[in-house]
Amino acid sequence: MTGRWQMMVALSLCVALFSANWTALYVAQQAISRDLGLTSAAGVWLVHLYPAALLGVLIPVKGRLSMLLLGLGGFGLVSAAAAFAPSGAVLVGCRAGQGLAAAIVLRAGFELAREHFRGTEWWPALVIPVALAVPALIAGPVIGGVITEFLSFRWVFLINVPLTVVALALVALFTPRTAPTAYARP
Repeated sequence: MTGRWQMMVALSLCVALFSANWTALYVAQQAISRDLGLTSAAGVWLVHLYPAALLGVLIPVKGRLSMLLLGLGGFGLVSAAAAFAPSGAVLVGCRAGQGLAAAIVLRAGFELAREHFRGTEWWPALVIPVALAVPALIAGPVIGGVITEFLSFRWVFLINVPLTVVALALVALFTPRTAPTAYARP
């Protein structure tokens, strides 16, 4: 496997992390609402602000690798802040931050993939993240339920921190610094 394909696996793990994080809150929301005294409206914002913030994926990025690493680091930091959020308002804000950070990673990752894969390789490269995102979306509520049941809703956010560190290391290690010569843009 070349560095390009290893990069796609690393980016796919990021997509899986973001996907599971998205749906884990569906189950954890009741415990969060109870523990932090969220209103029904705040509970709705908590769950739906993350995918809404993912619309940030439409924002163009420059410095693809540096933006990807910045977005991943931001996701980890905001996840840690969410784990220790003292109120529902802070948690809702952190959730928006998670969505924006994930959007930055997705946009930068997509641009890196587009730079490194052309022609007949493009679609197979794109299938890897989708293949991991779908089961992660399905697993999210199970993961959120188990964590909430046996630990605390705060661990739904805290578990993202070590996973983000691993993702940062993999992306930094496996992302080629330059596009292949055959695919370089004019």
